[in-house]
Amino acid sequence: MTVSFERKILIGYIINIVVIIALGLIYWRQLPLSANKLWHWVSLVLIVLSVGMLTTVFFILKAQLKAKKESGEALQKNQKLLKAIIDNTTNAISVKKINGEYLLVNKQYQLLFKAKEANIIGKTNAEFLPKAIADRYRSADLDVVKLGKATQVEEIIDISKKPHTFLSVKFPLKDILNRVYAIGTISTDITEIKTVSESLKAADAFFNMSIDSLVIATHTKFIKINPSLSKLLGYTNVELLSQPFANFIFNEDVKATENEIKKLKKETHLINFKNRWVCKDGLIKWLSWNATADKTTGTLYAIVTDITEKLKLEEEKENTLNALYESQQKLNMILENITDGVLVANTNKEVILANDVANALFGIADDSKISINFSDHFKVLFPSGKKTFPVQDLPAERALVGETTNNIDVLLKDLSTHKMRRVLLSGRPIIDNENKVAAVVVTIKDISRYKKLEEELKQKDKDARELIGFKNTK
Repeated sequence: MTVSFERKILIGYIINIVVIIALGLIYWRQLPLSANKLWHWVSLVLIVLSVGMLTTVFFILKAQLKAKKESGEALQKNQKLLKAIIDNTTNAISVKKINGEYLLVNKQYQLLFKAKEANIIGKTNAEFLPKAIADRYRSADLDVVKLGKATQVEEIIDISKKPHTFLSVKFPLKDILNRVYAIGTISTDITEIKTVSESLKAADAFFNMSIDSLVIATHTKFIKINPSLSKLLGYTNVELLSQPFANFIFNEDVKATENEIKKLKKETHLINFKNRWVCKDGLIKWLSWNATADKTTGTLYAIVTDITEKLKLEEEKENTLNALYESQQKLNMILENITDGVLVANTNKEVILANDVANALFGIADDSKISINFSDHFKVLFPSGKKTFPVQDLPAERALVGETTNNIDVLLKDLSTHKMRRVLLSGRPIIDNENKVAAVVVTIKDISRYKKLEEELKQKDKDARELIGFKNTK
């Protein structure tokens, strides 16, 4: 059975007390009664002093042992606390001797290299890592020893066959003589942070290179703008960021813009809002805004497009269409008051316009169903009615190749009713800016009635001549 150090001291104290008392009693008994009483008292005092000193030493030792015990317990408690902290941190922590042997590794470090503490302590990186990696780590450790101060390095470690980036803080551990005896390392996995950082860099590059103007703002001021907006309005970034953006909005549009921002804060989206901005050179530009608001912070994010030219073109187009419509109405009025039939066709031989006279002639109300090729609706004959008129010689065909024709006399025999009409056909090509045929115009003059009257007049003239005695002449 082992005896504790405290018990040994107590036993020694008791033994020493007994021995001193026993020696005192023996010495006391051996003194003759006739001896000077002073020696008796001196002996007694010495015995008492010896017992007192021995007792004092005992309690001092006991106090020291108690303090040492409490200090040991506190140290052990602190060591457990430190161990618990380093084992439960997400950082990988290690301590190595100057020669590279591991003195301490936490659980995260063990998980990182998939090795138990017992298989790492006392070993160097070269014993369980590839040589290239071990040499790199060793070089970084020696740099810390040379510099004598903490350094930061990025280290790549493969985890589950995927490279992870760690930011390692390496620092020297020094003894009381200020000599480096070990190197501590705290490594943090920054793979996700690095990925996010690279994404932010890419996003920032995209932000600055975007052709569209990109804006981050509060409800009154710009927070961040890309160069496109500065270029668009002519102001510097400092000028745009240092003032409320309402200072740059056309006065008549400020109120409407403020109202839209209030709506934006509630609805979180703004689509194609248009307002006018005053450029540095005094020009007014129309901008279209697509924006959203962060519900938590109220920050506004917007894409801005310059639509000044677009609106100008739309206005010009509208004016052109209005003028064209007005011209078309005038043209229709003219065409409808012409007694001749009129057809307008494109180069694909599709009729795009026919007046009422032409509709009545063809018996078709829908202009698009009329064919510029008359042979689709009529049998086209020479005026004698005995021979078919060549299709290629009709005015429409000749106008398509750039020829102008006037008053071609033909008979039109309706394919369904067999009704005959005597008409004069004329054709005109419409030439565009490139001197090419863009369309053709065909006019149809119905002369059936005039020819009938002409024949009737001839017959009456003949009958009248016979009545008054004129001879028949060829």
